[in-house]
Formats: sequence, structure tokens, C-alpha cells
Amino acid sequence: MAETLACRTKTLSFEQLAIARKHTQAISGFLEKQLYNYLDILRSLFLPERLLGKIAGARFDVPGADKALTELQESYRKLAGKPFDFPQEFEKEWLVDVGARLDLHRWEYSREIPTESGKRSILFTSPTRWILAYGPGHSVSQALQAFTRKQDRRGIDQLRQFVVNALVMQFLISRSSSLAALLSDLRYSLSLNAHPGLNGLPVVVIQSQITTFLPPEPLIVAATELSGVSAFIELIDADAVRQMPDPYKEHILALITG
Repeated sequence: MAETLACRTKTLSFEQLAIARKHTQAISGFLEKQLYNYLDILRSLFLPERLLGKIAGARFDVPGADKALTELQESYRKLAGKPFDFPQEFEKEWLVDVGARLDLHRWEYSREIPTESGKRSILFTSPTRWILAYGPGHSVSQALQAFTRKQDRRGIDQLRQFVVNALVMQFLISRSSSLAALLSDLRYSLSLNAHPGLNGLPVVVIQSQITTFLPPEPLIVAATELSGVSAFIELIDADAVRQMPDPYKEHILALITG
């Protein structure tokens, strides 16, 4: 599972935990729905043919497409060996199979927490951070599971396509600073993060500016023991939400007072 990205600890009671969970569920659902709406409007900016043209199945050529293909092939060759066991040579035809749909997968990571009976592995999920991927095809969780079991030829092909999709996505984002700036104005940030569960494969992470926190470990253990499930969702910090700055307002005020 992916590693956590700096989630701070904040003390609260069991009663406060229940309220924080309720607020987190409501806000996270709103954020994800809002983000899907934004991505639907911006979908044409994420299409692979913007950088690859006919190589990705479009009816038009794009300047620099051959150079983009060469860079993708080089990135792929670094991943073709163990544990991927993919074909060494990158086939252009794979780019035609990159999906046009944009999917969001919650960022998850595992941590071992000490308990009275020993260490316990708990799966954490972020309510404000997602992996952005092309679909249809393997989800992130399906890809992670695929690495843990012996694959037949069809399974290897599906996993290879997942990797190709991820490489195309990170390639496009790394060359789309204006897209990242636009999402930043909408209070979402884009970044590339190596995913340890995928042998360090870079994935595109999209994150709300709303911060999260975790309660102290004993409370996490108590909550998971009560639920019977070794999983916990980070909590949205309501106090931090109330204090969120408004860069747009601040910029306008600077123009008035400058």
C-alpha cells in the first residue's frame, strides 16, 4: 500500500471521534462529487492524443509525438523487469488501449500500530486524496492484488496496460503546468508520487487543500477493535477548514490596497 503523506496527530475523545467521522464522511463525499464534475468538464485536457496524436488513435498528428513516444518507451523499459515481468519492448499499439475515462481511487496505506497483544497492521484511507487514473481497466487495488499472485498471460497483459496507462497519465501531467494551475485555483493540487506497492511506479495524486489528521494510536486501536475491521479513515480537521485562507480574495485585496 502507498505510504502516508504527512498526516498529523490530534487528540480527541471517543465522543468527538464519532462527530469527526460524520463530518469527514459528508465533506469527503462532497469533495469527490465536486472533483468528478470538474474532471468531466476538463476531460478533453487529459486525453492521451493531446500529446501523442495518431499514435494514441487520434485522426490528427501532434508536433513532438514521436519524442513523447520515445520518452514513454524509456520509462517503460525501466519497469519491464522484475517484479513486472512484462515484454521488454514497448508496443505502440498499447497506447490505443489507454482508456478515455478518468477514475479516482482513494489513497490507501498500511501502518503497524502496537497493541497489548503485539503489533497490528491497519489499513488507512485518505478522505481528501485520490490517485487519478485512466479507465476502464485494473483499479489500483486490483493492480496491487495482481502483484501478490501468479499471473496468467491475460493477467500480465491487464497489469501491463495498467502500468502503460499510469505512465501516460504521469507523462501528460508533467507537461501540463497550466492544468495543474487551474486545479489549484479550484483548491485541488496535482503531484506525482512513487507508489511503493507498485514497485515505485509513479502515480498522479490529486488532493484537496483541506487538511486531515489522525487521533492518537490507542484511540485508533480501540475504534478498530470496536468495529472489528482493521481499517481507519483519516479525519478532516474542521478547525483547519474554518481557518482556510482565500487566495483569490487576498489577491484582489492586494490590488485594492497596493
